[in-house]
Amino acid sequence: MRIAAVLIFLSLSQLIAAARDWSKDPAIIELDTPEQIFAIGDAHSDSVRLAAAMRGAGIIDRQNNWSGRQTVLITTGDMIDKGSRALDVVHLLMTLRDQAGKAGGRVIILAGNHEAEFLADPDAPKGKEFADQLRAAGIKPAEAAACKGEIGTFLCSLAFGARINDWFFSHAGNTGGRSIAQLRRDIEAGFDKDGYKSEQLTGGNSLLEAKLDKDGPRGMPWIQEGMPVRNEPALLAAYARALGVAHIVEGHKPSAVVFADGTERRPGEMFQRFGLLFLIDTGMSGDVDYSDGAVLNISPKSADAKAICPDGTRTLLWDAEGKQSTGRAARCVG
Repeated sequence: MRIAAVLIFLSLSQLIAAARDWSKDPAIIELDTPEQIFAIGDAHSDSVRLAAAMRGAGIIDRQNNWSGRQTVLITTGDMIDKGSRALDVVHLLMTLRDQAGKAGGRVIILAGNHEAEFLADPDAPKGKEFADQLRAAGIKPAEAAACKGEIGTFLCSLAFGARINDWFFSHAGNTGGRSIAQLRRDIEAGFDKDGYKSEQLTGGNSLLEAKLDKDGPRGMPWIQEGMPVRNEPALLAAYARALGVAHIVEGHKPSAVVFADGTERRPGEMFQRFGLLFLIDTGMSGDVDYSDGAVLNISPKSADAKAICPDGTRTLLWDAEGKQSTGRAARCVG
């Protein structure tokens, strides 16, 4: 009986993991588009600042309805936790995804480590805040984590990375130098075996969890892997080449980052490094409060990248033609 119980327990988690249809809900989304691209980082339960940032970029109207026409919007995860309005963020993005599709546009919503860790264990301390909000809304956290109901189905459908033109987006940025095909295979294999507990998703150096500080591999930021033989720009260039892109975009890190040469990204800044790595988590949540939020705008023709504040102010982060930045960092504070 004891052996049978163990087998039932193991098979239950595996059945939940194996239920994902990769053709319907791919691990990595790939898209080529002639349209404007907008990207926004971690909202962390602040639907008010999220909406204000998107209004500033002109992709939603005053009623929070989609006004971006054929525009592509991508969010890099961590919709939940660190605030009291996670469900408002989720419902807003779900609605915009539907509205954009009907208008010929597209909203791509990626999973962050907070979503993945909740789905791996709805009783984990990190997801407690979200679990409490689900209960208050009459939703059982365990059922949502088992991909049931509207919220559970939505969360379990989220991709883990996306290539849009020659830009690659994910929550924590670290692809380990793999190609998109390799990344997809590794994520699918890990998920089919261990679900959201897979090292590919919730491991300390994974695509959703990798750190840009001393908590990274061997006590270093993930972009310093291989130093001193290979420096930060060499590693990032190699990782981008392997993906078949020119730029890597991540959320996940709103706080200060000190690079190997002493250059510092200050808290709340939308920031780019060597034109290879773009950091777009600006700590917009009121519970983090590093900034009021910002949206990255990528021009499909020139590949220039700008940061847009909620008041509409634009800062050029990357001049593709000149191969340099003329506004290396942007922090939006009202």
